[in-house]
Amino acid sequence: MAVENPTVRRLWAQTKLRVHEGRYRLVSLPTKELTRAAQFFGSIGAGFAALILEPSEVSMSVPEGVWQEHRALFPAAREDGPFRVITFDLDVELSTWGYFAPAAGRLATAGVSIVPQCAFLKDHLLVKDEDLPRAVAVLEALIHESQPED
Repeated sequence: MAVENPTVRRLWAQTKLRVHEGRYRLVSLPTKELTRAAQFFGSIGAGFAALILEPSEVSMSVPEGVWQEHRALFPAAREDGPFRVITFDLDVELSTWGYFAPAAGRLATAGVSIVPQCAFLKDHLLVKDEDLPRAVAVLEALIHESQPED
């Protein structure tokens, strides 16, 4: 399944994968917990974490160890994991369309469930801990296949 869009193919050829150390939890909280969740983020320090507010929930992706230390602060939390975090280490312009699609399609075909989380410059994926090797292999194949032909 070749990447047809030449711009997207060029971007995938330049992409490097960064697998973050450690395991992560995906947590859902009631919206009334936003202030406490934001305060909690101050205890995370450096590394990967995400805080998303939407009308029906506050969602957090946080390092598992930090979550376990503070979980008692959030008795209404729903959680899943452990997850691993993969960052597509390439700054992608916000006007770019279709960059994420080849990865999502190939991972779905490989039976890897993903939780995409996008930032201003980079895209990230949460994958179940046990799916990490398969996910990395699929994404590395995409990067390899996107390289210019010699």
